[in-house]
Amino acid sequence: MTKRYTIAHRTRAAQAIFAIDSFWAQTFADTGLSDLNYCDLFTQMWLQRKEAPPAKTDLYNLMPNISRRTAVKYVQNAIDRGMLAEQESTTDRRLRLVTLTPAAASKVERFLDHTCSSFSEVGK
Repeated sequence: MTKRYTIAHRTRAAQAIFAIDSFWAQTFADTGLSDLNYCDLFTQMWLQRKEAPPAKTDLYNLMPNISRRTAVKYVQNAIDRGMLAEQESTTDRRLRLVTLTPAAASKVERFLDHTCSSFSEVGK
């Protein structure tokens, strides 16, 4: 049987979502990367942090709410602002591999900690 949530539960969930979005914007305001599409990109990269670094061109698919052309600009902007590190592949010099910088990873982890705490009371 599916749990039925009350209006109060749903209200707390909606408030948590807005608080999370706002926290992202505050956390990344100093970088100029507060747009929520960067949230998609950086969070997906954080989830894949233990895997081999992805090719730059693979990152565009991590931002599903914008066009590929716009994603190309977003990724380059994140590199230019020091939140993503780009390096040549040792096996294929045509490939550029990209990772989160330690500063970006730290900010993403702060954001995820806030997200956990924001949702801790939802549904109770």
